Amino acid sequence: MKIGILFSGQGAQFSGMGIDFCQKSEFYRSQIEQLSQFSGHDLIKLFQNKNQELNQTSNVQPAIVAMSLALFRLLQHDVPTIEVAGMIGLSLGEYSALLAAQAFDTEAGMQLLQARADYMQQDADRIPGAMAAVMKADEQEVAAICRQASTPEQFVGIANYNSPKQLVIGGEKTAVDRAVALLQEKGIKRVMTLKVNGAFHTPLFKPTSQKLAQHLQPMSILPWKIPVISNTTGVPFTAADLKNTLAQQVIKPTHFAEGLTYLCHNYQPDLLVELGPGKTLTRFAKQTTAEIPAVSVENWQQYQQFIEQMK
Repeated sequence: MKIGILFSGQGAQFSGMGIDFCQKSEFYRSQIEQLSQFSGHDLIKLFQNKNQELNQTSNVQPAIVAMSLALFRLLQHDVPTIEVAGMIGLSLGEYSALLAAQAFDTEAGMQLLQARADYMQQDADRIPGAMAAVMKADEQEVAAICRQASTPEQFVGIANYNSPKQLVIGGEKTAVDRAVALLQEKGIKRVMTLKVNGAFHTPLFKPTSQKLAQHLQPMSILPWKIPVISNTTGVPFTAADLKNTLAQQVIKPTHFAEGLTYLCHNYQPDLLVELGPGKTLTRFAKQTTAEIPAVSVENWQQYQQFIEQMK
């Protein structure tokens, strides 16, 4: 059985995530301890979230990637014969996928991720941004409303094309508020403001993009074998475009549905598996590629059931 792996994005975090794996698996815990050293965080403390540390972009990004990456490595450890057809992550989840595919040295990759998280936190603190999910609406109509709500000083636009049933808009908070009001006036009632501290994948993160480009420039890219689909381009990353695409990713819309369709059509997995916190990508998969079953693995019980299925 070939599987396609989906890696969780920012917003999927929850208090206590990954703790059960640390308690049940020495291998998993050893991975988290190593990733803690590389990221400069006590990741188990972040997982516990006792002081709401996961509300901060600079904390939550390394926490989610560490949980997801350690879970992938645990799966490889427990089921060494598993065949991975391809991988895709939503936004942040691309870093989980690229590290899992070994496109980066783990230490250098985690340091890159932490730099990205810190840069994004700085931009989020600089300009009040907001995002809102829009359900069951026409793309062209949403885009037109965003243009109407924007001004030369305040941007709002489509930031995420998640599935045939969900778009996300993002930009300066006041512009997003205007767009939400206009959407509702047009009869688009299912609009939900997201709990994020920045308008990710919009021009508000241009300073992050520029700093990432500088950080990536001297980094070594390793030859990887498992295809990783880019949210930015909708096709697999290549060694030639990886650095530029990652730098552009923070200011360009994500196209998860397009990338997932490419993965399923070209690599034909028998099953899609979401590794990491949350079930969001499993839901998107069922809306986008319903012909392929999809499951989520975010706790120890689900993991045990999954590896029994794989053996």
